[in-house]
Amino acid sequence: MLEIKPIQTKEEQKEICELCGVDFDPACFAYGVREDEKLFGIAQFRIINDYAVIYDLSNAINVEDLDALIITGKAALNFIDLCGIKEVVAHIKNRDLIKMLGFKKDGEEIYRLNLEGYFESPCQKQI
Repeated sequence: MLEIKPIQTKEEQKEICELCGVDFDPACFAYGVREDEKLFGIAQFRIINDYAVIYDLSNAINVEDLDALIITGKAALNFIDLCGIKEVVAHIKNRDLIKMLGFKKDGEEIYRLNLEGYFESPCQKQI
């Protein structure tokens, strides 16, 4: 079973970023996704005043598991929502993934999501 957990130390976050081929950002919160001891991916995100930015939502190198990334993305969005933040911007390269999470294009390259009601009826939310 996949487990999504907050990464507890910046050293661990840096190591996981390297294993996922993404830039380490010590200012970010991060979640790691694993099954047993196998690393599946990482989410890095920040809360900036009254909005949040998801910078990375990436599989580990040599892993391709879209479902793991969707679940990890939703875990990050849930944390952001529980912090009272409703506006989220995505700076993720995988456009299909961010659309699956519900982000909408707003302008040239900006994808936004409003979390108002996002988790109220999760079974009704289209992926």
